Amino acid sequence: MNKNILLSIASGLLLAASFCLPYLFFLIFIAWIPLLIIENELKNHSNAYLIFNYSFISFLIWNTLSYWWVGKAQLMGVILIIILNALLFALIFWMISQTRKTLKISILFPFLIIWLGFEYFHTQWDLAFPWLNLGNAFASAPKWMQWYEITGTRGGSLWIILVNIACYATFVKARKINTAKIIGILLLIAFPYTYSLFLYHQPEIKIASKSFALIQPNLDPYTEKFVSEKEAEHFSTFLSQADSVCDILHPDYLLGPETLILEYINENKVDESSYFWRLLALKNKYPNTNFLIGVQSEGKYDGKKESYNSALFLSDNKTAFYHKTKLVPLFESIPFNRYLGFLNDYALKIGGYQGTYSNRNSTSYFYTKDSVAITPIVCFESIFGDYCARRVPPKPGFICMITNDGWWKNTPGYQYHFHYSQIRAIEGRRAYIRVANNGISAHINPKGEIIAQTNWWNKAILSGDVSLLKRETFYSQHGDFIGRICLFFAVLLLIFVRIQHFTRGYPKRSN
Repeated sequence: MNKNILLSIASGLLLAASFCLPYLFFLIFIAWIPLLIIENELKNHSNAYLIFNYSFISFLIWNTLSYWWVGKAQLMGVILIIILNALLFALIFWMISQTRKTLKISILFPFLIIWLGFEYFHTQWDLAFPWLNLGNAFASAPKWMQWYEITGTRGGSLWIILVNIACYATFVKARKINTAKIIGILLLIAFPYTYSLFLYHQPEIKIASKSFALIQPNLDPYTEKFVSEKEAEHFSTFLSQADSVCDILHPDYLLGPETLILEYINENKVDESSYFWRLLALKNKYPNTNFLIGVQSEGKYDGKKESYNSALFLSDNKTAFYHKTKLVPLFESIPFNRYLGFLNDYALKIGGYQGTYSNRNSTSYFYTKDSVAITPIVCFESIFGDYCARRVPPKPGFICMITNDGWWKNTPGYQYHFHYSQIRAIEGRRAYIRVANNGISAHINPKGEIIAQTNWWNKAILSGDVSLLKRETFYSQHGDFIGRICLFFAVLLLIFVRIQHFTRGYPKRSN
């Protein structure tokens, strides 16, 4: 077999292992080396597109092994996502190679600027799917990423690229092993890790604490949850459990998972919903308990009806809705809806659910009369660090995520999604309550440590005291500043390279 194909496969497997196997996350520090070897050997080849082809093999393996489990819910959807992402990654790597060739420079600068800029871009456009942003590799190792409170995951991506380039230059490209360079690599790894440990051992100053209780109904999304004939029965069961929990524990917060109420609630006429009235009656019975659950709601904008995947918050007889803003492409929304809105009826079907939502939103967080701020996150939004952190206000509070991870059955999917919650807790330095229909519900502290969690595929109730923190992190104040800066300079860099191509001529393709 062609040596370059073997190298491509090796890079794909190393990248996938660092994401798929939590205890092998450190492989991400060398995962790019085989691709860097290919790029160095082929950068001056007469066929400028060979690098794209070989890197596509790597990225196809990486994407396939990292989220094949999406196929449990929608086979066609996962095929489209895998191929599209692999093509995008290969295109970006090819651009990096062409840039360094045109400018006759080391690959380090274009790799950092273009790749980090792309990662940020991949969180912003309509086909956003940042599951494999490099910094996510440390999701299951919170002690390694405490400094994400400053940089977010983009800082982790930068770290990973620097270490890979350093290892490649020291152990592959250099004619002989240089002890000083080896020490430099060790320091490059050790300094962020040591600083992370330093932050880990710093005390968090909590303002107060509040009690919470969450209910994990554990309804199979394929055979139970989205069966309309069973909706009333399921909601009655939830209310009965909530009544018992509130009667015994008297929690400050009672929490339920995503889309607990499937019947669309008209946000302008909530009193028309019998489900809402029954929930409100329970709230009135326990006036000191605030309720946060997932619902489907609808409203009108410019005379047009819109549907939302929402979090409903009942506090002191006040009603507030938060709309899920980061929607799953192809499943919950048709990309570039402004131009392709006529395809809304053809959104991909997941189990018993099919439909499209609007991402229009005016609410960033919920606020109670006792000055507690709750930042809601709905499912897929939890992989968008910049979006989540920027919504954490400088007020005492916590983060509450509602989700339904049962689509993926008993695969690594629900575990990956769970670990990303630990990153979000660190970036915002807030206690994090995760409420799942099925999957893993959990209480995570501001350092990303798991305080308590439920078991997979079990009906469960989890309760405890959640700490309220007020401190803003640099990341929650400034967001993904590394990504924004890199995207800006990446665009300028690629424009400059394009101009150079016009003046020098394009690379010729071999016959």
